[in-house]
Amino acid sequence: MLYKENSFLKSITIFIVGIVISMILAYYVKKENDKQQHQEFEISSNDIRDKIENRLSAYVQFSRTSSSFFMSSDTVTRSDWNYFFEKSKISENLIGFQGLAYLAQVSRKQLSSFTKHISRELNDVYEVFPETKEVYYTPIIYIEPAEKNEKALGFNSSSNSNMRNAIEIARDSNKVTITDKVFLVQEVEAAPKPGIVIYAPVYNKNMLISTIEQRREAIKGWVAISLRMHDFMDGVMSDFDLGAKKYIGLKIFDNDSLSNNHLLYDSQLNIKNYDSNKYNLLIKTIQVNTKKWLLQFSEPKTPIINIGSVTVFLLGLVISLLLSLLMFSLFNTVSFGKSLAKKLTLDLSDKNIELKKTNQLLNESYSDLKKAKEKVEESEDKLKLIANNLVNGMLYQVVSIDENKRKYNYVSDAVYKFYGCTAEEVLNNPNLIYDRIHKDDIEEFKKNEIKSIKEQTIFKFKARVINPDGSIRWSYYVSRPRIINGLIHWDGIEIDITEQKKIENELLIAKESAEESNKLKTEFLNNMSHEIRTPMNGILGFSDLLNTPNLSNEKKQSFIGIIQSSAKQLLNVIDDILEISILETKQVKIVESKVCLNELLVDLFLVFDIKSKENKIPIYLKKGLTDKQSTIFVDKTKLVKVISNLIENALKFTSNGYIEIGYILNNKKIDIYIKDTGIGIDKEKHELIFERFSQAEVKLSKKVGGLGLGLSIVKENVELLGGKIRLESIKDKGSTFVVSIPYKPVFENKPNETNNQPIILIAEDEEVNYLYVETLIKDVLKLDYNVIHAKNGQEAVEMCRKYSAIELVLMDLKMPIMNGYEALKEIKKNRPDLTIVAQTAYSTTDVKNDVSSTGFDDFISKPINSDVFVKIIEIYLK
Repeated sequence: MLYKENSFLKSITIFIVGIVISMILAYYVKKENDKQQHQEFEISSNDIRDKIENRLSAYVQFSRTSSSFFMSSDTVTRSDWNYFFEKSKISENLIGFQGLAYLAQVSRKQLSSFTKHISRELNDVYEVFPETKEVYYTPIIYIEPAEKNEKALGFNSSSNSNMRNAIEIARDSNKVTITDKVFLVQEVEAAPKPGIVIYAPVYNKNMLISTIEQRREAIKGWVAISLRMHDFMDGVMSDFDLGAKKYIGLKIFDNDSLSNNHLLYDSQLNIKNYDSNKYNLLIKTIQVNTKKWLLQFSEPKTPIINIGSVTVFLLGLVISLLLSLLMFSLFNTVSFGKSLAKKLTLDLSDKNIELKKTNQLLNESYSDLKKAKEKVEESEDKLKLIANNLVNGMLYQVVSIDENKRKYNYVSDAVYKFYGCTAEEVLNNPNLIYDRIHKDDIEEFKKNEIKSIKEQTIFKFKARVINPDGSIRWSYYVSRPRIINGLIHWDGIEIDITEQKKIENELLIAKESAEESNKLKTEFLNNMSHEIRTPMNGILGFSDLLNTPNLSNEKKQSFIGIIQSSAKQLLNVIDDILEISILETKQVKIVESKVCLNELLVDLFLVFDIKSKENKIPIYLKKGLTDKQSTIFVDKTKLVKVISNLIENALKFTSNGYIEIGYILNNKKIDIYIKDTGIGIDKEKHELIFERFSQAEVKLSKKVGGLGLGLSIVKENVELLGGKIRLESIKDKGSTFVVSIPYKPVFENKPNETNNQPIILIAEDEEVNYLYVETLIKDVLKLDYNVIHAKNGQEAVEMCRKYSAIELVLMDLKMPIMNGYEALKEIKKNRPDLTIVAQTAYSTTDVKNDVSSTGFDDFISKPINSDVFVKIIEIYLK
């Protein structure tokens, strides 16, 4: 009985302690709720303040933009203002404004004429109101939207003290200014609501506005944005329901006063029985330019007892009651348990022996299970090691949920090397793998999967995969489908076969190249057979015809000429074959000697000039150095062969235009060029054309004859000379072959030795005539002058502008592009004292008189007599 009494007291004690703890918890829940509500109040207040400040700043910025619009032009019409308003879309972007207006400054003297002018513009009566006597007026002349603000048109803003104050501050400070609390003239409601007006000054263009006096002198008008505060706040807080969703109230006061006289906005005007003592208050400020607003936020105070704290207390009370009842039952059970324990102790001692035996058997069984588990884990580790170290391979098991959806059950760690993601990421998102299969291969991939499922065969497929870095690799998929619980499981391996594919492609390219090479060599041999048989046919055929009885001497001579021409053609073919064979052995030796490049090019020019005239294609020669400077160590035979081949090619493929041969000294290299205006060569064939048996050469040789080895021989010989050859060409616009060889001067080169030498300019389109005159100057007269060449009148004019050292011009009268007469006029404009001697094949008295009257200093007729030429030169170059 005593024991039961003790149990009851202990249970009561536990119940009392539980109530105390519940009350403490309820208090802290209440305190935490108050703290959280205050934080939410603070955050919401800051959010509202930022929204208001941002919207107000947007209006300020837009007013500045509108002011700039007026200041950008001397005249902005009503239609211009309407167009600007519509294009700015302020109605859509800055919801809540009343009107966008422009007001001008009008003096008392100007007022009458001003109102008449606006009336004519509107075709209606325009009046400035209210009627007051002012030094100047600020009437509204433009306002948008016009229908909504018709009542404000003509309103003298300066008649309102708050507006006048803001207008004058804006004018004097050149800043956007916001008025104190005002009531807009547009108000139509019985109980007008407060608002504000934002003013931005507009000054006359090109007037100084650095000081206050200058700004007052330059002021032209103001842009004004009028706002009703309730409309403004509705636009700002369109997504924030004040006084409803957030239980937050807001009052806005202008300046630093919280009095009703300065109240701009009150969100709680429509709340009945509003009692400020029941609300928590929070004050925030907004500062835009010089205007300061006070924002008074309010929210209902939380009750002393709220649902949370009551819930916690009641829950604690219930728990305490249940706990006390449980403990009371437990204490009674303990007493019963002790007596029962004594009885069971004897039984347990007997059972203990039996349990020990059972435990021993369990330990032995556990030991066997542990060994089996270790073997399984060892096997799994080996399998995982193999899977993760598989060279260029990755193991996986994937389940096809449907045709487009899959899920990985297993993927080896090698997936990171393949796809740049971990196995765990792939198990969560299978698209990390499937999205990487190339879009052009995915459909075929799925078709092969479906076929493998239908036929229950092993799935094998090669596909392109996009690597994490964006590059492409090839993968080979091998897997077997199994159906488990109605779903298809694929156990497979993915192997990177990129290198294999690369080798396959290289072998394919090599095979195609070999086949192409064999084809080209076959074509070359067929072509060589044709090139040998053709002249041989001429030689043998016309040799037999020479034995014809009674053959006339004329025909004999013709046949002999054909035989000789065919023999030369055959000799050229044999020379090319021998040349390429010798070059192939790499046993060719270079024999350098002293060679004057100028003389070599002149000799080649004279050889090819005859053929070029037959083809009616002029050849020009450009020399970049003096004879002494152009004397170099080089293998003359090979250089002649190179240049000759290139000139022959130019003659073959040029049907109109011209050919130019020349060279320049370029950084210790002689760049010899052969330029033509022929058929040109496609850019992709610029390198290929120098290869033996190339497709490009075969096609060209078919067109014009020959073996097609010319450019290959040229390249080999240029490389033997220690140089390089390159091609600059545009299809149908001509080609320029540039042979660059080392510059090995025989004589010590002094770069500045010719810089101060006087110059003689020869303007002549016939290269032979130029060479003849140059020879007379250099070799006969031995004048210490540089000689330069112009191929036409236009080049002569440009050279005379470029080189001030020119002392004499020998001008051919008949030249292409610009003739000698036209060139003379242009040259004399800039250099009236320059001596210009005319050269022409016409020597009649009329021509001489014409030459003299047009301004030439003298006259030389062609063909030029050397004695006459020497006398002319001695006269003008003393």
